[in-house]
Amino acid sequence: MNAACVGGDEDRATGPELSLQELMEHPYWQPLDPALHALVEQVPTIIEKYERTTILSWIYLAQGVMPFVEVSDRIHGPESVTLRKKSLRRILRSMERLCLISIVNFPDEDGGTVDDGEDLIGRTSMISLNWTGMVWMRRAWGARSKMVKGNNVRAVHDLFTEEEDEGKGNDPCWVENLEGADPEAAREQIRQQHTRSSPITSVFDLALPRR
Repeated sequence: MNAACVGGDEDRATGPELSLQELMEHPYWQPLDPALHALVEQVPTIIEKYERTTILSWIYLAQGVMPFVEVSDRIHGPESVTLRKKSLRRILRSMERLCLISIVNFPDEDGGTVDDGEDLIGRTSMISLNWTGMVWMRRAWGARSKMVKGNNVRAVHDLFTEEEDEGKGNDPCWVENLEGADPEAAREQIRQQHTRSSPITSVFDLALPRR
C-alpha cells in the first residue's frame, strides 16, 4: 500500500507477503449505517462505464476484498475483453494512487510470484478497500441518501456517479486532503469540517451535517 495513504487505528501494511486469510480479515472495512447499506445493495451488478463509486460499492458489499477477475466480469461495454481489462487496470491504478484501494498480487497456481507492475493486475490480484475508500463510501452514499427520498435509487446513483467521475480528476478534494496526513490530523480536519457551515461544492458535501 502507498505509504502516503492514511489509515485508522488498525493500520496494517498490505503487500505480496500478505496471506489471503490476513487480507480477508479486513482492517478497514466497517458496515455502513443500515439505511446506507440498504441503498448500496441496490447498485447495479453490471455496468458499461468505469464508475469509481460503483466499483467501491461492489468491494464494500464483498466485505472489503474482491478478486480483480470478478470486478472485470461485471463491466460490460462496446470494447473487446482485452481493452476492457486494460481500461479497468488503469482506473484501478488511479484509485490506488488516491489511496481508495490496495492491489495485492498473490502467487499463481504453480507458486510463482507476480512482480508489481501496472500491466500485471490479473487473475491472481485481489482488490482491497483502504481507509480513505471507506471515507469515500460514507460520503458518497450519505449524499445519495439525501436525494433518494421519493426517487429511484439507481437514477440518483447514476446522476451522482456522472459528477463524481467528471473529468476523471485525481484530486479527491472531498476527503479534505486526507492523503499524506497522519490519522489523527485527518480526523481533526473532518471534525472541523463537520462543525462549520460551508458552501456545497460537490456531491460529497451533501453528506456533511449542516448547521
